[in-house]
Amino acid sequence: MLPAMESRPSEPRPAKCPEPHDSAVGIVVRDRPSGWEVLLGLRSRHSRFLPGNWAFLGGRLEAADAASGDDPHRRCASREVAEETGLEIEPAAWIDAGTLVTPPLYPLRYRSRFFLARAPEGWRPPDPPPIPEEIEALRMVSAGEVLRQWRAGEVVAAPILPPLLEVLAAGAAGEALEARAAALELACRRQEDCHRIEFVPGIWCYPLESRTLPPATHTNAWIPGATRCVLIDPGSDVPAQLARLEKVVERRRSEGADLIAVVLSHHHPDHVAGAVWSAQRWGVPLWAHRQTLDRLELPGALPVAPLTDGAWIDLGGIDLEVLATPGHAPGHLVFHCPTRSAVVCGDLASRLSTILIDPSDGGEMDAYLSSLERVAALEPTWLFPAHGPPLPGRALARLIEHRLDRQRQVEQALGAFPRSLREIAGQAYRDTPSAAWSLIETQTLAHLQHLESQGRAHRYSGGWQRGR
Repeated sequence: MLPAMESRPSEPRPAKCPEPHDSAVGIVVRDRPSGWEVLLGLRSRHSRFLPGNWAFLGGRLEAADAASGDDPHRRCASREVAEETGLEIEPAAWIDAGTLVTPPLYPLRYRSRFFLARAPEGWRPPDPPPIPEEIEALRMVSAGEVLRQWRAGEVVAAPILPPLLEVLAAGAAGEALEARAAALELACRRQEDCHRIEFVPGIWCYPLESRTLPPATHTNAWIPGATRCVLIDPGSDVPAQLARLEKVVERRRSEGADLIAVVLSHHHPDHVAGAVWSAQRWGVPLWAHRQTLDRLELPGALPVAPLTDGAWIDLGGIDLEVLATPGHAPGHLVFHCPTRSAVVCGDLASRLSTILIDPSDGGEMDAYLSSLERVAALEPTWLFPAHGPPLPGRALARLIEHRLDRQRQVEQALGAFPRSLREIAGQAYRDTPSAAWSLIETQTLAHLQHLESQGRAHRYSGGWQRGR
């Protein structure tokens, strides 16, 4: 037995949603006859938080911010803007513009106070920025123009940016800064009360606290659409969570999208727990793969319809292509949105952790690898997963290589004589000593069955050995 094997937990430990860090965000604006301009920074593509997104400038509070005698949040906003742009703004010049907390789909979260201040007349952002490894580019640009570019898919923006840019774009020439700050504060309050998380135009997200596997704590319910929309994977039956989901769906409907169905990616409880409630609440049918519907206990009066591979869902300006992607679960589906170059991918991929392939629940590694390759061939820009933040589509190539590399390690752990599943798992996963036995043994078994189908592993009563 390898030394590291003794320290592994038998089962995964429950995860806790990460607590938000205190931070400050400085919104620097300039009033022009043609509309309000705003200072934005392009976050590094290597950043842990919102990589490659245009965003307001800001950062986490530091000890020195509280030691200066000023309001630490205002001091933080001044320091961050100065570091990232060279622009000096006195802490007292900032006007309060609201507070927001990062939604729990991110592993890194912030409780951010927003502030508003004017840029000096004639000031221009430096090119290149002072710290290009953090901020790759700076723009002083019309708020309305950024919204137009975002809606056209020309720029990637932090989800909070569009709702707040709408407030800034509505500003009148000569309007007092305090009036726009008050409008921003109202927008922040509305956002906290009823989230509009929109990574690309028309595809909303709301993370629901669910009974899921760690390190995840929530399941993302996705609401894509235009004049019509669907609700994908409402995975919580907790009344407080359903009440918040209800607010989000009603906001979606109030903005012109008629909910036509509840849709499921697969049958696992953390994806379906709120499905019946949601379908009954809005009087809409439940759509899923036939194999998913067959695994669920559903009320007889609930209208259901099976989704088939290659079907299209018309959402009145946004179309979704249904793709069968088995492997994680029989009947697993993803939903391809070509006009947004995005795939709502269920449990096909996650930025938080490796996807579990459980043979006892119908999981198949060979089918999963084929599904990864099928979606990778679409070359999507975005993957919108059920757990955690979005991934770039290019991440699929890395996921495939990671799985194949792990399979090589499993195969290398086989010998000429039978070895137990635990021995093979302990050797193949020795680089992840904190992973629970139940998870690595399940993953190892899935790899072994895949190798067995290729004649590269054989199962005997005493365990597994190398194929001949």
